Amino acid sequence: MRRPLNRPLSRPLSKPLSTPCSRPGDGDAPARQRGFTLIELLIVMGILSGFLLMLVQLVDGGLRLFRDGETSQALADRSSRAQRVITDELNQLRGSTTARDREQVLDRLVVQMLPIGLPFAAEAGASRVQVLRAAVHLLPARELQIIDTLLVGQILAESPLLEPAQIQLEVKKRRQTEPLRGVGNMMLWAARQEGEDDALIELRAGWFLPGQKFPLGPNQFVDPFQAIVPGSDQLPGMLIREITVPILTDLLHVEFGFWSQRTTTWGDKAGPLQAMTSHGSSDSVDLTKPLAIWDSARGGWLVDDFSGGEFPFDLGPMSEHDASDDIHPHAIMVRCVVAQPAEATPEGLLNGFVGKDDKTLTLYDGTTFLGSRDGGFVKIDGEWLRYGEVDGDRLIGLRRGQRGTKPIVHESGTQVHIGRTIEFVVPILHAKDDWNG
Repeated sequence: MRRPLNRPLSRPLSKPLSTPCSRPGDGDAPARQRGFTLIELLIVMGILSGFLLMLVQLVDGGLRLFRDGETSQALADRSSRAQRVITDELNQLRGSTTARDREQVLDRLVVQMLPIGLPFAAEAGASRVQVLRAAVHLLPARELQIIDTLLVGQILAESPLLEPAQIQLEVKKRRQTEPLRGVGNMMLWAARQEGEDDALIELRAGWFLPGQKFPLGPNQFVDPFQAIVPGSDQLPGMLIREITVPILTDLLHVEFGFWSQRTTTWGDKAGPLQAMTSHGSSDSVDLTKPLAIWDSARGGWLVDDFSGGEFPFDLGPMSEHDASDDIHPHAIMVRCVVAQPAEATPEGLLNGFVGKDDKTLTLYDGTTFLGSRDGGFVKIDGEWLRYGEVDGDRLIGLRRGQRGTKPIVHESGTQVHIGRTIEFVVPILHAKDDWNG
């Protein structure tokens, strides 16, 4: 048998086979797996940062939309309530279209522009509010509450040592002899709201029986509807505050405009308060626009600035008790500005001091300012300002002391209020012009 021949390989190996003892770094060793380089790490970190930034912006935008939606809904709810409350009160106004069958004035409406707070001696140019006094229809529940209060006072004056249970029994007994008349009087006025922000006001109201009197001092009593000027020594402002209660709070503005026999338009956004405060006398008042004051008896009460303005239809003291020449407005326009909730993001903040004569103010961030870009109204502290336009972070073209307020200085960081404005009209069914008497 022949042995096979050992034939050489046709192609010799160019490199020896690797062995387990090959050392790292040898040119013949395969490249091992390596980590990320610094550049690669920076790129990955940049991508992640961008992704996180977009995520944060998305979440922040969602939260901002949610917060703004909550604020908007809260403003809408409070605006609806304000309109409902004011409308309900004005719908109770009482009057007669002729009054030819009456010998005395029983349904008087008096609206005066008086210094806010109703001080005895107001400073010159003080901000003003409207004080409305009117004959109204009293709902049974409201009249019963007034009667009970009067009865409690009478019982305590007679027997101050009675127990609360005995007082309640006596009130129930005496109430049976007190008939419900369904008529009375109402006082409605705006006052500063307690707190650090002077921009906020509240609408206060009080309801009384005809001829009801309140103690003014030792053996002194006053009927709030017999005093000519609320806030004077005849009817001090502190007493008015005691006999009224807040029916609306967290407001920036309340204003009434009365459609007279010569009114043809509701006017512009400045409002009747601004029109009355910007004219020196009744001769310069535009009677084609609504009036901010009223005296249905035209009895010589509203004759100068101290008494609450000059009523252009006034006839003098001889008319006070002549029911045949009374006049009542055709309708009442109400402008009410509701402040946003205190916990909401401020609509604007002052970035710098503002003097009482300055025509420009600077905001911290004008891009987030919620007001109109081409003009509008803002309230800072107790002053309303009207601006012409927004220029970056500035409000320019300021008109100071609007809506019956007084120009004052404002410190940096003060909140700039806008609120939500509602306007509505309440028709007066017993409207009466002077030529109908």
